[in-house]
Amino acid sequence: MTQKRADGVMSPLEIVEAFQQRGWKNNDPMGQVLRLRQEDPQALGELVRLFLDRGLEHATFIDAALDLMDDATHADVLRQAWQRSRRGETASGLAEVLDCAAAQWPGVFADDWDHLLAAAHQGQGGPRFGVDLAWRTLDADTARAWLADVGPQAEEGSLEYLKARAVLHSRHPDLVLQAWRRVFAPQDESNGIYWLMAVGYAEDNGQARALHGEQPLHIRFSAAQRKLMMASQPAWRRDIQRLHPTWGAVNAAPPVAIAASVAEKAPQSDAPAVAAGRMGGTLTATCGLCHGPLHRLLALQQPAQAGIDCATPLEFATCLACQGWEADAEVLFFQHDGQGAPQAHPSQRRDDPLVPEFPTGPLLQADVTLFQAPKRWTWQDWGDSNGRQNLSRVGGPPSWVQQAEYPPCPDCDTRMAFAMQLDSDLPQEGGGEWSWGSGGCNYTFWCAHCRISGHLWQCT
Repeated sequence: MTQKRADGVMSPLEIVEAFQQRGWKNNDPMGQVLRLRQEDPQALGELVRLFLDRGLEHATFIDAALDLMDDATHADVLRQAWQRSRRGETASGLAEVLDCAAAQWPGVFADDWDHLLAAAHQGQGGPRFGVDLAWRTLDADTARAWLADVGPQAEEGSLEYLKARAVLHSRHPDLVLQAWRRVFAPQDESNGIYWLMAVGYAEDNGQARALHGEQPLHIRFSAAQRKLMMASQPAWRRDIQRLHPTWGAVNAAPPVAIAASVAEKAPQSDAPAVAAGRMGGTLTATCGLCHGPLHRLLALQQPAQAGIDCATPLEFATCLACQGWEADAEVLFFQHDGQGAPQAHPSQRRDDPLVPEFPTGPLLQADVTLFQAPKRWTWQDWGDSNGRQNLSRVGGPPSWVQQAEYPPCPDCDTRMAFAMQLDSDLPQEGGGEWSWGSGGCNYTFWCAHCRISGHLWQCT
């Protein structure tokens, strides 16, 4: 067996063997992964390969190792995992690694789309949950050929139906629309639009219109916000977040728990800011339902820098006490004037104020910045993030807790474009943390034509 290093950091082989023998009992594989990340980052790739060699079941410390790898090591590990699948391996741990590939490096499957299709059809040998994400890099020629094999009566569970689903999830708008019209809209006429929204499109004048962008900017919270957000987190999660690219780390300082052993390592470095914004506090404008002051979510002086179709400043705000809790407030809409300031939409204004069942104060006031994380973090899954990843971001594709839901604009009735999402555990003025329902996400939408924003949240 490989010996422990002089500084007490376990080797990849030791970590895997200890987990195989003891699991989590009297064992701290997560802590050892974090130490290994500081001592020898590239060894995280060896750790995952050894884990897959043993055919072990899924473990969260492997998810953390994948998250914290550099891009080159990450891509190499995923290529090797895909080759294992092509050789016939079907372990659940492998399926979870392939889920990571589907979300972050779907191009790894491009050398054998037919094998991925067969694995998805058989229910083994491919990603466990995220195969639909893999299809977004399906090339146009393959998508066109598969669509030619599909008839309007394709039955769910058939290979024909799976080909249609793959084309639907590709990023070729014309082919997406054809697959949707041929298979999904006719079979579910009342809910057909949801199939199209699930892949981020709406049909406008016979064309597929994208409902989200392709390049998100993550929110880097202020030091005061982060201090409060991390206070309630377990030590291992705090350490991961300090190292994680979606929280802005580039060459991160060592986690507090292991700082003594790696104090000589490189200092903290943050991803450069692309835009600046302001969060928290209240506005002078009031909620149309309870007549209380609106709560600021995010104000941007130049929203176009974040991919939002707006040439003026823009202030997103809502009523935390009413949105999602009160009748007719599942989605709250706001009109924005020429300076971007919001006011309650006329359709949601009451003469007599209601008394909120769950009154609450605003988010903590703070200046924040937006930054661009590495490309592999363009798509993030809410369930897979497990508190490790930062899901608060502007633009890009949403990380839905439930199904895709782009509300229609209350003025023009077209589906609104996704603008941003905020995760739970946001610090509030006066203490406490704000959660969306039981700990979900809030989604903000924007109709550039009508200058109307909309907000809804989802939770489990």
